[in-house]
Amino acid sequence: MRVLVTGGTRGIGRAIVEALAGAHTVYVGCRDLRAGSELATKLGGDGIVPVRLDVTDPATIVAAVSQIEASGTQLDVLVNNAGVLLERASMIGGIIQQVHLGGIIQPTLEVNVDGVIAVTEAFLPLVADGGQIINVSSGVATRATGKLSSADRAELEAAGDGAALRDAVSRLCHEAAALPHQPGDTPMYGLSKVWLNFYTQLLARRFARLRVNACSPGFCRTEIAGSDADYSKREPKSAALGATVVLKLISGSVGAGTTGRFFKECSKPGTPLEEARSSEEGWVA
Repeated sequence: MRVLVTGGTRGIGRAIVEALAGAHTVYVGCRDLRAGSELATKLGGDGIVPVRLDVTDPATIVAAVSQIEASGTQLDVLVNNAGVLLERASMIGGIIQQVHLGGIIQPTLEVNVDGVIAVTEAFLPLVADGGQIINVSSGVATRATGKLSSADRAELEAAGDGAALRDAVSRLCHEAAALPHQPGDTPMYGLSKVWLNFYTQLLARRFARLRVNACSPGFCRTEIAGSDADYSKREPKSAALGATVVLKLISGSVGAGTTGRFFKECSKPGTPLEEARSSEEGWVA
């Protein structure tokens, strides 16, 4: 099996690559090619192919497509994993500084939305018939969707392409930024994943030759939360445990034959990987 994982050198992406190493050809999408090469060396190198891929840089996307095309193979799975979470407080002079939400709307959408559109559209011709697109989402998105008005949800459901969806979500982000929020809230991240969930359903409707699903690894300890993340209120899972939902979708042990669905890794922190449990969930929580 040939799998491309964006954001493949850290967090959930790295855990996916490590689990697939040795059994499949894995293209490791990475902004830093040196980090990708180091990971390939650590994993034995065989079948692990670093590919410079910055989802916000069109030139690297074009070059990545050309690199994989030159191998003469098609992809069986595209895993859209790369993403950012920018609602992170910082400590300056001993005082916690909360992020200004309006200032992170565009940077969040550039990676979590525009980057996914660019990568998906570029690689779609390389995904073999019967192949998969797996979008790494979050349970934050299903909860955020449940809080939307019926009119907003109808607008998202009616959107005909990723750009129209982006316009609707951008508006929702600006509206959310104007509202009061509490430390620890992640409205921009959550709405970007709302976009991803609706985009998943849109792709599933448009491309019957593929299986297109979204999934949530759950609350995991990864670099996306930043080095100062507070885990005192809730114990996180390991990235390896969270990644099992993606691995189960790839193998077909969950979601076999399904498209346009949402799956969640349901295990408690500390669960042995061989006992990990994933299940299908609704798009709205």
